[in-house]
Amino acid sequence: MDIKVKKLPKAEVEIVVELTEAEFKPHLDKSAEELSKQVKIDGFREGNVPFDVLSKHVGKEMIINNAMDIAIPTVLTEVVKKEKIEIIARPKVEVLSTEPIKIKAVAPVFPEIKVDGYEKVKVKAKDVKVEQKDVDGAIDRVTKQFVEWKEVLREIEKGDKAEIDFEGFDEGGASLEGTQSKNHPLIIGENMMVPGFEDNLIGMKTGEEKDFELKFPKDYHKENFQDKKVKFHVKVVKVEKPEYPEVNEEFIEKITGQKKKVEDFKKDVERDLTEFKKGEERKKLENELLEKFLDVTKTEFSDILIDEEVDHMVREMKHDMQHRGLKFEDYLAHLKKTEDEMREEMKKEATKRITLRFGLHEIMNKEKVEVPEDKVAEQMKQVPNVTPENEGQIKGQITNSLKITQLFDKFIK
Repeated sequence: MDIKVKKLPKAEVEIVVELTEAEFKPHLDKSAEELSKQVKIDGFREGNVPFDVLSKHVGKEMIINNAMDIAIPTVLTEVVKKEKIEIIARPKVEVLSTEPIKIKAVAPVFPEIKVDGYEKVKVKAKDVKVEQKDVDGAIDRVTKQFVEWKEVLREIEKGDKAEIDFEGFDEGGASLEGTQSKNHPLIIGENMMVPGFEDNLIGMKTGEEKDFELKFPKDYHKENFQDKKVKFHVKVVKVEKPEYPEVNEEFIEKITGQKKKVEDFKKDVERDLTEFKKGEERKKLENELLEKFLDVTKTEFSDILIDEEVDHMVREMKHDMQHRGLKFEDYLAHLKKTEDEMREEMKKEATKRITLRFGLHEIMNKEKVEVPEDKVAEQMKQVPNVTPENEGQIKGQITNSLKITQLFDKFIK
């Protein structure tokens, strides 16, 4: 086996391998055996068709191509091990010739990474404060989930629920499609309608009708209504006012399942809000730190890695949309883009992600970040459905996550 290895720019290596007939023969034999099981030839048992007979039925080219598919992974694995090449992603393979058997693989290897000045990077945490208005606001949001509506015969006020009939017309008086509704529920102040619509309802009573004109925003989501003047005719069908529950021990037990005094409940809300705000502040600081680490990371890597990352991003997007009952094709149509165009745009973000991963790897090495095995084992116990097949991957993810957290703790002050 003749092997030639050449370093390429952007942390790639080119491997060219030429096999002798004797070296290729085992793969050719295996290919013929596989294909002979897939064809029926009179006078021969499946899997026992002589090579020359099989060649006449399926063609020698098919046997060779199938043999190449079998040989390439085995040969490249052997070469990489022999030459001590540490490739970090699937190589791009090209068959240069079949007589003699000659293949070329371009594979990405770990790049040179510089993180000069990383040790000067710092982000400063701010004190998290929860004020009484934050606590009151959180409790108000809870009570709104248990609101009851009571019909009233008075003028509409902000916060009321109104049931209305409405229709929109152009400046010539023609009815506009998509601007009509009957018994339409609306909570005044939530601004679910075009700007100004709900303001015109304030002060109206049940049974009252009104005409008013509005101009739609220039950035309205429907293009045919952008910057368009529309005359609305509205009739109020019903008005209801909100009645919120009193925050007492009975209500607290209803929502928490525990008997608590009002003051203790408020302290719990304050504690939970504090923890939430601390978590949000931590996320903000971590993102700020990552951006600073990215700024000091200098490296150049293979386009193969970028293409792989884009593949991963697209798979994630498709999976997320499928989970939400959406179609990827409809999303592309909404963007007025092809998948190739979208993938091209994703390359910038993919490059950023990979650069940051390499930067974090280098910084963790320089900082000698290590995670005790017992901490990893402790977290492994909390992961459901661990199998021998996925144990190594899960352990690696947990270890990496703990290392990053440890690194963050060093640089967030």
